[in-house]
Amino acid sequence: MPFQLRGASTHGIQWFSQYVNKDTFQSLRDEWGINMVRLAAYPREGGYLQGSQAQMDKTIEQGVQAATDLGMYVIIDWHVLNYNPNGDAAQAESFFKSYAAKYKSYGNVIFEVCNEPTGTPWYDGSGNDIYSYCTRMTKAIRDAGSDAIILCGTNTWSQEIDAVAGKPLSADGFDNIMYVLHFYAATHKDDLRAKLQTALNAGTPVFVSEFGLCDASGNGGIDQDSANAWMTLLAHNNISYAAWALSNKAETAAFFKPSVTATSKWTGDDLTPSAIWLVNTSRKLADFADHVASGTSSGSSKASSGAGAGNGKKSSASASSSPSTSSRGLKATAAIRNQWNSGATYAITVSNASGSKHEGAWQVAFDLDAEIADIWGGSIVSHEGAHYVVAPMDWNTAIEAGASAEIGFNASSTGQAEQPQNITVK
Repeated sequence: MPFQLRGASTHGIQWFSQYVNKDTFQSLRDEWGINMVRLAAYPREGGYLQGSQAQMDKTIEQGVQAATDLGMYVIIDWHVLNYNPNGDAAQAESFFKSYAAKYKSYGNVIFEVCNEPTGTPWYDGSGNDIYSYCTRMTKAIRDAGSDAIILCGTNTWSQEIDAVAGKPLSADGFDNIMYVLHFYAATHKDDLRAKLQTALNAGTPVFVSEFGLCDASGNGGIDQDSANAWMTLLAHNNISYAAWALSNKAETAAFFKPSVTATSKWTGDDLTPSAIWLVNTSRKLADFADHVASGTSSGSSKASSGAGAGNGKKSSASASSSPSTSSRGLKATAAIRNQWNSGATYAITVSNASGSKHEGAWQVAFDLDAEIADIWGGSIVSHEGAHYVVAPMDWNTAIEAGASAEIGFNASSTGQAEQPQNITVK
């Protein structure tokens, strides 16, 4: 059943172990809307294989226990950075055997077997590719008795997510595997979002285990528009995420200003713009999940829409579509996906009934006596009284023949939620 993890990633725990404790995690959970923490264990860079094993083992144990006590998920991340992970495969195998055996009865532990590999393709049959490495680590984890979710990094700093479909681990009988995509919003935009969409269209299970609002260096300016476009896409497809980084390092991606020494109960003045955006975004998604979990929604379970709005899956609360008109081979319909006391989640589906791909711009107009608060997969072009016009994002404007695109939104009303009326495609 779909469920979205809203996460914060530590920086390297050999450097920033002060944030791996129960008080820190509880502030993330209770104040930020976070339900998962990623523990970045660097093998190199003075890390696990270069003199810091004892300290890092202690920190990982402390982090897993803190997350478990608080009912949170935790990722143990073998933080390969910018090299072929096969170079340390024997040591990585020993690491994962040990931790898989230790936590095989824990339902909240996830293993990330390589963070950002480079220099070798996902699969080329050489035995020295990322696929071969991930297969070896997966076998070690399963042989140790753990059926935990396993996250596999992809080539080019975990950006070649579209390559996985040609050779997923499921082809060799492994299951409960997901594949990693990383993005930094100021660097990675429509091209990488298109790769993600290609992977999703192929059925690849994706996990964004690291992202930031700045450029790929962890520094530079913030691109909030790009970050919002990314989060719309993640929410629409129920993709879990972890933001970088839980530290006070002097860089744009850090959550805390360099002068801040507090490790919990932070004030707004302690936070960087990256952290403020993360808090606001994760709280919105957490609030939506709470709406559903409270039992006020119509017939849907927590997991079926617990990711927040627009997971792209039809829930038991789906209502019949309202009438629509078609234009240029496109036909729009609307449905209520979930409903609670003060509002509902809606889906506008635009289908291409023609025999060829539709590539031109389009908009959907409709009447709805409600106030749209959040929208994903599109944007509001105009709103006058009860009349709305919405348009898709760049990544879902083109629609293949026989396929469809969806724009979802939450809307609040004073009375019973009603279907959008007078729907037209422009």
